[in-house]
Amino acid sequence: MLVTLTASTLSNGPAGAQSAANVPTLSTVEALTSSLPAPSPPAELVSPPHHDAQDVLRASATSDEVSRSMPRATFRTDTGGTVQCSGVVPDIGTNGHVPDESLCDLWQKPYRDRADAVVTLTKLNDAHTAKFGEPMCLTSGYRTLEEQAALRRKEPGLAAPAGLSNHGWGLAVDFCKETYTGIHGTWLRANAATYDWDNPAWARRGGSGPYEPWHWEYETGVNALVAAGLEK
Repeated sequence: MLVTLTASTLSNGPAGAQSAANVPTLSTVEALTSSLPAPSPPAELVSPPHHDAQDVLRASATSDEVSRSMPRATFRTDTGGTVQCSGVVPDIGTNGHVPDESLCDLWQKPYRDRADAVVTLTKLNDAHTAKFGEPMCLTSGYRTLEEQAALRRKEPGLAAPAGLSNHGWGLAVDFCKETYTGIHGTWLRANAATYDWDNPAWARRGGSGPYEPWHWEYETGVNALVAAGLEK
């Protein structure tokens, strides 16, 4: 189904990421002295010449369920372009290094996420647009390892260390304040689970992590990583 979206007003959330072009990369000293976790997944998840994403997906769903959960999405972006996303993830990559063929653009430039996450989030956004006449506003999506490290330096009290954020797997987005508060926020909290998205328990008030009401994750993808031992 072709969905034409109106342009939304960009705003920088408390932990919004910048585009890759404006984000500094790790310096040589940082790279050599960093305590970043090793990026390689467990050996059983590696299927040469790349990681078999279906091994991870099967941790939480059968192949038939996976096929049904990843329909194709076609939609217009806020800049007038057209995105065609199959929802297929041929290679999950590693945190902060998800290959381009496994990512799709979101409706708001320059943000991207993993293809299966984009399809489900697009359906949530379609419902939001039908309800309010405008798309949900984003401040962040997938982040490379370098982007996460730069954000950690800028927001050490909020941003997770590089390699430890679900933004690095392409399974998270941050929403603008106007999307996660007021009547929009009430609607989001009531409807997101239908499309398999959630503001995780750790990010809620009184949770185990920093309070981040803007941070939402694709639950099936995250749960599959946990079952595969890639996330805690």
